[in-house]
Amino acid sequence: MKQKDIRKILIKELDYTEYEAEVTAKDLLELDYRLLPYFEKWLKDRAISELEVRGFCVSKMMKEEGFTYPASLLALDWLIREPETAKEALSSGIR
Repeated sequence: MKQKDIRKILIKELDYTEYEAEVTAKDLLELDYRLLPYFEKWLKDRAISELEVRGFCVSKMMKEEGFTYPASLLALDWLIREPETAKEALSSGIR
């Protein structure tokens, strides 16, 4: 799916602003290869897959922190790419 199509979904379905949608769509297209299939599945049928990286899981981020599913995937991606920095920031409530 193209970045502009993802941006439209984020705006229409998840109430992202134009700017948030633009930045988020770009980042989602660059997800770690292990997370990309889950994002593609969500794009297809809005299925939310339960995933966990370094003790952080999708359902908890969505329920307790108010993350959208795409935002939780980006947080997991950050945990894969920069584990110490991401873990410290996410543990302190930074989004």
